[in-house]
Amino acid sequence: MGIIGVFLGAMVGGCIGVVVTCLAVAAKRADERYGCIIDVESCLPEARALELPTRMIRFLDANGIPLFSIPDGEFVILTMGNGESTVSLCQYLDVDHARIDGVDWQLQKFAKEMEKRGIAISPPAMRR
Repeated sequence: MGIIGVFLGAMVGGCIGVVVTCLAVAAKRADERYGCIIDVESCLPEARALELPTRMIRFLDANGIPLFSIPDGEFVILTMGNGESTVSLCQYLDVDHARIDGVDWQLQKFAKEMEKRGIAISPPAMRR
């Protein structure tokens, strides 16, 4: 009977040891997963590659002096001499060029043309 008791005790003790080890491993994995949510870059270095830099469209006056910048895909407000305003979609092409309402412009030429037509260019109002 004593040998059977020792054998059963060893079996139960071994099973309890395996369960405790499995729980410790599962807890460590959960902690690592939670850590990835907080600091993605430390767990997934390739996450930095997914972040695309925001391209900015820099609007100039007719003399080439920077007025303001907007992110790619934003709008500008064009105000005519009579006070009427329109909103124009702007897409980045390169540092000196943008597509404004579907027309490709060199940004300084766009500024000169708008000045010649008496149209003021302004950034969109601040969003709340």
